[in-house]
Amino acid sequence: MKVRIWPRGPKEIGGYAMMPMKKNIPVGRDGWELTKCPECRCECWKTPLLSVVLQQGAIALCSECAMRKGANG
Repeated sequence: MKVRIWPRGPKEIGGYAMMPMKKNIPVGRDGWELTKCPECRCECWKTPLLSVVLQQGAIALCSECAMRKGANG
């Protein structure tokens, strides 16, 4: 599987935003809030930057679900 991942540009809209998964990062960092992926319900970290991309129309998913969606178009 090939998935293209790149930093979000200031004018991009829509798409999927990856939330770090708790199973990969057990202890969150300052400003991170524990939440659940709306797709698979696994525990993820909502980071402060996430609110910016959500305002641009992105859908927040755990890293695994976001990569799966990106690979399947």
